[in-house]
Amino acid sequence: MAFINTGFTAAFTPLWAAYEMESAEPVLLATLRDFGRKVVTNRHNQLEAMILDTDFLIGERLTLADTTLIGVARWAEFHQAVDGAAYPKLAALRRRIEADPAVQYALAVEAGEQPAGSGACFGHLPLGEVIDRFAA
Repeated sequence: MAFINTGFTAAFTPLWAAYEMESAEPVLLATLRDFGRKVVTNRHNQLEAMILDTDFLIGERLTLADTTLIGVARWAEFHQAVDGAAYPKLAALRRRIEADPAVQYALAVEAGEQPAGSGACFGHLPLGEVIDRFAA
């Protein structure tokens, strides 16, 4: 999980920096994007090599590592950083993770849909509301 949380996630930092600095010098943006794509490609290569012949990252059941991965892995598409087809083990893993009902539920909530719950979730609160509740 440490690799997913630190190495894989951190690889996207230059791409997010470029995204946030959209009005910066074009040369700086191009440098950040080029460097970011190289780092993301390297991390994808490492992760592809690390994926075992199991249903999920750490075994046969969904874990926090998988749900962290699914959130971060989508950043590659957003930033057009790598060709997902070049990583067949990672692509297959993502399909398995995305097929999980809990992940489908979370993705639907993220998309602004109102999915039917299983009773395990009592509702969705926007992040701003959570912050307001705990700031008081």
